[in-house]
Amino acid sequence: MALQTNWDDLRLLLAVSRRGSFLQAGQLLGIAASTVSRRLTQLEAALGELLVERGVEGCWLTSRGQSLVEVAQAAEAGLRRQTAAGISELHTGLSGSVLVSAGEGFSSCVLEAASRFTSLHPRCSVELMVTADFHKIVRGVADIAVRTAHLGEPSLIYRPIGRLAYGIFADAGYLKRFPGVTPATAVNIALLPPLDMLPQMRAAKTGGLDRAQISVNSFAVQLESVRRGMGVAVLPRILAKDLIELFPDLQLPDMEVYLVTRPQALKQAHIKCFFAILEQVLLEALSIANAEGYLLGGDPKWVHGGASQNN
Repeated sequence: MALQTNWDDLRLLLAVSRRGSFLQAGQLLGIAASTVSRRLTQLEAALGELLVERGVEGCWLTSRGQSLVEVAQAAEAGLRRQTAAGISELHTGLSGSVLVSAGEGFSSCVLEAASRFTSLHPRCSVELMVTADFHKIVRGVADIAVRTAHLGEPSLIYRPIGRLAYGIFADAGYLKRFPGVTPATAVNIALLPPLDMLPQMRAAKTGGLDRAQISVNSFAVQLESVRRGMGVAVLPRILAKDLIELFPDLQLPDMEVYLVTRPQALKQAHIKCFFAILEQVLLEALSIANAEGYLLGGDPKWVHGGASQNN
């Protein structure tokens, strides 16, 4: 039976294939698991073929489902190319300011996007607020925010970008001084409350990384402390360039990354353009960081938005 499969259908199937369950696919896409199940059932009915096998421990693709996923992956790649082409073709006379809110861990990505954006559009400017205050975008203070929490605010657009992978890292100088370091003996550069309650920090503590002689309330200061050889720290892989990852058996949970904005903001051409550029920069950063983690023995954890707390 012929089917005009739209991108939303393909995106849904792609998320299920990458996550292995309706619940996790729904979390990625910002919809309920029941909605994922219902829409997939409708798609299967339209096709007259089973796409996903359901089981107690999750779900997996049938051969027909896998062939559609391959179509989805090709469509996803095509959309990325169109986005890149669209950015270059946007009107060169754009002007205006874009106000971005992001945590410390994403500031370098925002700056890279700002550099590309202002090079293309010299009459535009970018203002970056390094903050964990999510509500700034809800109140309209910021045009775009990079966030690692989906609060379900109906007035906002959440664009899932990928997964932020974490590890425990140290500087080479520290490891020279303490070659046999273990989680129990390592000096942990810890975070002060409430940041110490992040799931990655709690998982590391549960795994034995509990010797905190220095605690800070800033991810940037935490990173600088590690680079100075003062200890080890739980860090996102995108920040840990030139550092050495330790204790690979200690599994730390990932975080979802979202670009968040208001529908009315995207009606402004200069904000829409910057949003597309920032999305591309974040995709590049997360893909590189997670690929490096995979090469070091971890799991490949990047998932493109639409396909798969604040730093």
